[in-house]
Amino acid sequence: MDLHDLIDFVAQPHVRFILTALAVIAVAVAIYLRCFVLTNSERNLKSYACRYPDDKDKSKPVDFYHVAIVGAGPAGATCGYYLGKDGVNCLLLEKKKFPRDKYCGDAVCKTGIEILKDMGIYDDLISQNKARVADSGGMCSPSGLSYIGRSKQHLGEIPAAIACKRIHLDNAIAMAAKRAGANLQENSPVEDAVFDDGTGLWTIKIEGSDKTYKARILVCADGAPSRLATKLGMVTRPPDGTCSRAYIPPDCHKFDADGVIFYNRDLLPGYSALFRHADGDLNYCVYLIPGNPKINMDKDLGHWHNYLMKEDENISKAFVNTDKIERMKAASLRLGGERYTYGDHVIVIGDAAGMIDPMTGEGIHHAMESGKMASKFLQDAIEAGNYGEHVMAHFRDKWLAKFGNDFTWSWAICKLLYHFPILLDAATAAVARKGDAFLAKWADIMTGRVPKIHLLRPEFVIVITAELMILLWKRLTGQPFKKPSLKKD
Repeated sequence: MDLHDLIDFVAQPHVRFILTALAVIAVAVAIYLRCFVLTNSERNLKSYACRYPDDKDKSKPVDFYHVAIVGAGPAGATCGYYLGKDGVNCLLLEKKKFPRDKYCGDAVCKTGIEILKDMGIYDDLISQNKARVADSGGMCSPSGLSYIGRSKQHLGEIPAAIACKRIHLDNAIAMAAKRAGANLQENSPVEDAVFDDGTGLWTIKIEGSDKTYKARILVCADGAPSRLATKLGMVTRPPDGTCSRAYIPPDCHKFDADGVIFYNRDLLPGYSALFRHADGDLNYCVYLIPGNPKINMDKDLGHWHNYLMKEDENISKAFVNTDKIERMKAASLRLGGERYTYGDHVIVIGDAAGMIDPMTGEGIHHAMESGKMASKFLQDAIEAGNYGEHVMAHFRDKWLAKFGNDFTWSWAICKLLYHFPILLDAATAAVARKGDAFLAKWADIMTGRVPKIHLLRPEFVIVITAELMILLWKRLTGQPFKKPSLKKD
């Protein structure tokens, strides 16, 4: 083979595809390892000078809160729960009155379920018919390959996910935080927060009121718009994704699985999904994720929401009557983690800090995990008596090491899927070939239970690569892809 033959060989579409994929993987590995090394060179908090030695005495009366949390969603309320449980003088501010709604896919993944169990509210949500365990689920690829299986028996006591409407979930967590000892103040939208370096205290101003609160540490947990963290200068960019939601009553659908993800080729790296709730309602949602230059994040959500509901051959056949479907609701997504989630006497957690997986748009379990981690970190900081910016920076190191560095992989995979949708066809074919045990492992990766670097393990690479070769051969020889039924027999 001479040079010209080599060039002709490399120029073939399938060879370019393989080389591009390897290059993307190599870059992602380098970035991941770099982030991991940089975020694990920590100092012990107690090695810093103690500026507020009296704070560690929880029994000492003070005229301020040790921690004030702005936002009582999954991140803020979880943080409040664990702080209150451990006796920290904690204020939890929520702009609305519970129960109140939020718009998202309503899926709570494994890590979040474990925290709900630890709080003692998981069993109540299930027994009160407010949450449904997702057992029967699967995916539909860009070319229409599909598989629905069952994962519960392969995952043990903790399921891959539950579906729980946010009006129930957020209320349950906030009330648990209140019972644990956090001072929950509802109908308290925060207008501003000002730090006094002399006293080391924040003054938090409530909108439309003369009411103010004093606190040593501020936690911004006010959701994806992140208004307070933006006002304080820590968050400097707008949300970069968006999602829709519409509830479909039981008499308007014939969908009997618990959850299915649908990948439309022209929507990638975004997707749509159907999740079934305990009351029989379906949550139909569409996620627009950055990476597709043909999609306008600000204008196209309504188009895709309605188009897929009416025109997609798999989604549309799940509906019996679209007249009673809830009007589309929309919410913004802050994806992939913010660069600065800390400052002097302040940290940012949950959606406000961009702790949403760019590949899936899932953020509830990361929000809850960040809230629990923040509680532990803040108690360590109180014990050390120092809340300076250099100290609070360690919290960012901790959440990056725990789950944030995985977002680097997610962004890389998003780009890969946009350019090569056939990878999702191959993954779906691999799941269909290997069955429910393989589906359960795939679900653990997609829900952030294990890092996405696990996709490079032989058990995934060999099977998916084999299916990819089969699909490429079919494409090159003009053979049609076999499209199995969406419902597993």
